[in-house]
Amino acid sequence: MISICAHTTKTLRLTQAALATALLVALGAPTAVLAEEPEVIEEIIVTALKRETNLLETPLAISAMSGEMLEQTGADGLEEFLQFAPGTSIERSNQGSQVIYIRGLASSFGNSPIGMYIDEVPFTALTVTWTPDVRAWDLERVEVLRGPQGTLYGASSLGGTIRVLTKDPVYNEFQAKAEATYSETDGSDSTALKGAVNIPIVEDALSLRIAATTEELGGYLTLINGFTGATEDDFNDYDVDTARIKLKGALGERAEFTLAYWMTDSLVNTGSLANDDLVTNTLFNATDENDLKSDLYSAEFNIDFDGFSLTSSTSWFDIENNISFVDFGGGFSDTSVEIFNQELRLTSSGDGNLLWTLGGIYTENETFVDFFFNLPGFFVNTSTQDNDSESWAIYGEATYSLNEHWDVTLGLRYYDDEVTRNDTQFMVPTPEIKTDFDDVSPRLNVAWKPNPDTLLFATASKGFRSGLTQPSIAIGAAAFAGLTIPEGIDSEDAINYEIGGKFKLADGRVTLDLVAYTILWEDLQSQIFINPVVFSFLNAGDATGRGIEFAASWAPTENLLFNLSGNVNKTEYDDTLTDAFGRVVFEDGNQVQLIPEHTITASVDYTLTLGGGWVGSARASVEHVDERTTTDDSLTRVSGDDNTRVNLRIGAERESFGVYLFAENLTDDDNRLSPAGTALANSGGYASRYRPRTLGITLRYDH
Repeated sequence: MISICAHTTKTLRLTQAALATALLVALGAPTAVLAEEPEVIEEIIVTALKRETNLLETPLAISAMSGEMLEQTGADGLEEFLQFAPGTSIERSNQGSQVIYIRGLASSFGNSPIGMYIDEVPFTALTVTWTPDVRAWDLERVEVLRGPQGTLYGASSLGGTIRVLTKDPVYNEFQAKAEATYSETDGSDSTALKGAVNIPIVEDALSLRIAATTEELGGYLTLINGFTGATEDDFNDYDVDTARIKLKGALGERAEFTLAYWMTDSLVNTGSLANDDLVTNTLFNATDENDLKSDLYSAEFNIDFDGFSLTSSTSWFDIENNISFVDFGGGFSDTSVEIFNQELRLTSSGDGNLLWTLGGIYTENETFVDFFFNLPGFFVNTSTQDNDSESWAIYGEATYSLNEHWDVTLGLRYYDDEVTRNDTQFMVPTPEIKTDFDDVSPRLNVAWKPNPDTLLFATASKGFRSGLTQPSIAIGAAAFAGLTIPEGIDSEDAINYEIGGKFKLADGRVTLDLVAYTILWEDLQSQIFINPVVFSFLNAGDATGRGIEFAASWAPTENLLFNLSGNVNKTEYDDTLTDAFGRVVFEDGNQVQLIPEHTITASVDYTLTLGGGWVGSARASVEHVDERTTTDDSLTRVSGDDNTRVNLRIGAERESFGVYLFAENLTDDDNRLSPAGTALANSGGYASRYRPRTLGITLRYDH
């Protein structure tokens, strides 16, 4: 611990030196650093348009982070780096699961409103907003497409799309890397081991890549049993294992295949809800154990023809989630999700005036949930929910270059989704519910490039989230109360208008990304109580969002880099909704719940030569998230707090070896990210919070 604190002090000194250097640069003072050659900021190639483009020349609101950047920052999971994309915030409401917000569009129920792709594989679980717990290890890059992306990415890209691209096998080259981390959080220790290897099998034709991680994150909450009064320290520990295998091979000169398997297995005790003293209670934080396992199998084939290429992506997701409860006598739920996807896509090749993409996708999706409640001596199957979806879509997009300065893009997608629901209550089947949803999503983009260092664009696009079937228990409860509710609710739409610009300044040492947008959010899918314990779904009114996003990078020298990003967002309800008892659920003019009005992130990276072949590095970053509001049993608005997290990291590298010391949440911010969702829990100050101050060391080998 002493050595970690000493090195943390060294980090602060390095950071102060970096900031002082920046100030001298701004004032024009001569310094030793200024004598070095300026560094041009590294360019990143992305594939968000289904073809390779330079990030700064892509007329989209898009952020991208390379795998090397993620590993250099010490990021482990999505929540540690996604917030550096403007307009994006993430809340880990429970270890192993998280809620992602892009431009304020998010939801805590139904299908996910944010699209998630792992390589070419889309992930959209039916009726649950799960996001795979992707670990930031051995990735090629992560792309965050901000704003509705319905045309190219389909359902559940209401607010945007996240593309996690893992490293492909490399022909003819053996590679190996490993990483070990130890850290402490207020006395509770954590460990992580990560490794990856690339094995060439047949020259120029076949190669295998394997990556694996195992992490044991120590708990930091004290649990009080609300019935017995017994306590348990460091209760919310979290274990997660992942493994990925990819086999890549050439089929002649024009064809290539990639077969992949990806596994995650996570286990966590309780969630992250706690009071100011980091104490939780089984009455308010009922999850006792959450065991989540997932398996992904995929096969991708690419064939090049004269003038175009054909891509086929086939995948199968199998997810099992078991949650046990300790409150009110105990119980558990078993949730299984199975997703099959088949996508075919044609993409033009070459660099002519017309570039186009044409594709289609077919998806089968099933979510089955079993609920059990503990009666004295035995468990009772209180209900089951079986949701099945069969959907298909066709889409196309074309870009025409009017001249070297102007491009116009038109896109369109048609989507059809048939959803069937079969529930039981105490083992008694309820009537089947069958609904059908369809949607048309257009996109228009105009881009102007007056010179090689400036790109201006305007976009009108649409995103959507497919509709939902009504829980049978809600239909029965409504009938008992003399109410009539629909068997299904319609799709949720977001119409997006944005203008933006990307600029390279100071001979490539400065980059600037600015976007202003208006989003018309229509037919919000909402929950409303029809009796004190049963809620139903409905489309309830609209909301309007307006915001500004910005991101800037400055590399004044080859060993110094500054980054700044953030957004200002105002997303308000356009209507007032009341429940069956006349109580206001949400009110016209209020900020939509769970959406912060502003976020800002900043970082500085500094490197220096230490001698003897060693290179030192220092990084400081800060994330600030404005308060979020939530509803108390969907009735009373409760606000969280402003949150600021500061992270530091210093290291030294020589050839293939590196050692790094880090401090996460250095200021030990324990403010409420978002309050709990029940009146009793809120009265006790229970809310989700950042992990407390964590100090650690990482050793790395890269061959």
